[in-house]
Amino acid sequence: MPYPLKPLRCPLWRMLTIRYQRDPLSGEGARLHGGRWNAPGQAALYLGTDHATAIAEFYQGLAKPGTLAPYRLDATAIADLTDGQGRAADDTVAQAMAAPWKHIAEIEAGIPPSWMLTASLMAAGAEGALVPSAQNPGGTALVLWRWHRLGDDGEGAALELLDPDGVLNRPH
Repeated sequence: MPYPLKPLRCPLWRMLTIRYQRDPLSGEGARLHGGRWNAPGQAALYLGTDHATAIAEFYQGLAKPGTLAPYRLDATAIADLTDGQGRAADDTVAQAMAAPWKHIAEIEAGIPPSWMLTASLMAAGAEGALVPSAQNPGGTALVLWRWHRLGDDGEGAALELLDPDGVLNRPH
């Protein structure tokens, strides 16, 4: 595999929609609708390695309410699809980024190149991947396909929401 799986421990940021802010480790929205790096039916969390990337990825030019939340990641198998400067690592990733994934999936009923790459990474045991930001040039996002709350037993990367007051986990 051209993208070796490596451990990653770092802070991350994620914008939460109002609908899911009480379930900040949910990948349900991505599971229902799909995303550039996950087909519908596959849960995923999209996070930014910095707050500007998380915000840009969330808004995508649209005004909508959201909550910025910090996280801490402890993963053992992350693929890095970047060149370390927020750009695509190679032509395969660049083509996956450039492809109109929504059009391919929804209009052509095809499989976008990013989904094919995701499938191969998941088959190789990847918990997630660092990817170039589509909305913040030079920014890096992390998409997780397998994760669990830090302290809980589970497969995949351990993810901790940094919410010392417990505001985002309070019942409605």
